[in-house]
Amino acid sequence: MDLKETLVFFRKKQGLSQIELAEALEVSRQTVSKWETGAALPSAENLLALSRLYGVPVDDLLNSAEGIETPAVLPPLLETVSASPGPDGVSRRRLVLRLLAVTLLCDIPLFLWDISIYATYPSLAFNLTGLLLRLCVCCTIGLCFAWWDRGQSVNKRRSLLIAAAALFLGVYVYIMPVPLLWRLYDLITGGVPFDGHFPSNPVRWFLGFTLCEQTAFFSHACLAAAFQLGRLLFSSRHVSRSRAVS
Repeated sequence: MDLKETLVFFRKKQGLSQIELAEALEVSRQTVSKWETGAALPSAENLLALSRLYGVPVDDLLNSAEGIETPAVLPPLLETVSASPGPDGVSRRRLVLRLLAVTLLCDIPLFLWDISIYATYPSLAFNLTGLLLRLCVCCTIGLCFAWWDRGQSVNKRRSLLIAAAALFLGVYVYIMPVPLLWRLYDLITGGVPFDGHFPSNPVRWFLGFTLCEQTAFFSHACLAAAFQLGRLLFSSRHVSRSRAVS
């Protein structure tokens, strides 16, 4: 069998559909279809990801699949597709949950900082200080988690589109008034305006401020962009080092 038939062989042995395989590799279903029809060849990075996913050497993918024995115990479908373990065994789902948890924990002291500064020194200089502080914290979180996820295959086009969309949305919200965010803020906080005093319901006000305030929204958008761009940077270096070692 040639490469296209070999790819079909191993995918069916794992019990995966083209859509499930595409989601696991973070490519489109059309890309997988082109591989399996011979219209296109997978890149070296995607071949490496396929070998890890199927638990076979890359040579077995490039050569005939006849007579090749697949592992006796195949990983469950949900763990193979949805989990996508990272370099330290942490699944993609857990990685995202931990990213959100760390961001939320860092938002709490930033929220308290904003309250104290806005209440005491509502000047542009101190507002700019709060913005820079949030940007530094959020970008650091995004890059740290991108480095943690460096062992995973990355779809360059998708990551660039997500990063560009996040930056565009963040800048737009920061510069232009968005009534939808104001309505969402009123819905979360019950319409209680900030008057310079600690709110009576700090949890609701924290959620409203963190989700809808322009500076916080812009910083979180930069976090998402830093994570996607960091994945591109660190994963390419990781692949280069892996090739150099091998």
